[in-house]
Amino acid sequence: YNGFYTGLPYPAAVQTVKSAVEMIKRADMSHPVATVHGEVPSPETVEDLAMVDVWGINRYSGMDFGDLFQRWAPLSGAPMFLGEYGADAYDSSHAAPDEADQAKATVALTNQIVQASSLRPGGVCIGGFVFELADEWWKDGSGDPDKHDVGGVSPGSGPFPDYTFNEEWWGLAQYDG
Repeated sequence: YNGFYTGLPYPAAVQTVKSAVEMIKRADMSHPVATVHGEVPSPETVEDLAMVDVWGINRYSGMDFGDLFQRWAPLSGAPMFLGEYGADAYDSSHAAPDEADQAKATVALTNQIVQASSLRPGGVCIGGFVFELADEWWKDGSGDPDKHDVGGVSPGSGPFPDYTFNEEWWGLAQYDG
């Protein structure tokens, strides 16, 4: 499992999710229970967490989800959604804000979610959440929380257009004072 981004060993992470799902289901059997995984979980993870009703996947892969929906279909009979997707509004390769490409990526990715909708024959996706509504000026640990800093990581894949996670530039809404 993803270790909750803290290095929690797989068995402990799975047990934590299982316990949470069981508590929720004891309190309310009438609603589905979801979990969000950083990427497409392994078949072992899906099997170990078979009591999860709906799976969320966070995906940042440029302008295209690739084979995400095709990979999900045979992995689980449970529906999935995008827990996070989108693009930031800063292009590191040009050292400049780039709201046009943020919008272009958001529209393209949203259209792919619509095409993979569970309302369509063979669709597996029940929707998605664009990350993020507001910029997060505090996220650059070496920056100033009162300034719109640039910087991020490029783990080999990431948001369009520069594939760098410019952590403080994700907001879709702009505050003009």
